[in-house]
Amino acid sequence: EAKGPHVVVPIMSGGNEDTVSIGAVIQKGMITRGRIMHFEVELPDTPGQLVKVATLLAEQRANVIALDHDQFKASSHYANAVALGVTVETNGPDHIDRVLEALREAGFQPKRIY
Repeated sequence: EAKGPHVVVPIMSGGNEDTVSIGAVIQKGMITRGRIMHFEVELPDTPGQLVKVATLLAEQRANVIALDHDQFKASSHYANAVALGVTVETNGPDHIDRVLEALREAGFQPKRIY
């Protein structure tokens, strides 16, 4: 609630703000509120690993926004590993904790990026 004789309210509109900037403000706000989380995890390079992660996320009701499954980003190309980066929409900090814990319980070692 604004009080006082001189209250300043910034206005973001099409006249002084472009859609990219507005989108960035919204995304940063969602990250801050725990509505978007990005994590990385290394998976064994065997069939079915991506499905395991996707199933865990679905069971936890985390909505996948984007993912990057890349054999060339793994820490060691000789370890038969795949780097997986996932951005999910969540319902807040407690939900993020539950998602990460479910991944750990399944034997994965997720690293939260934001």
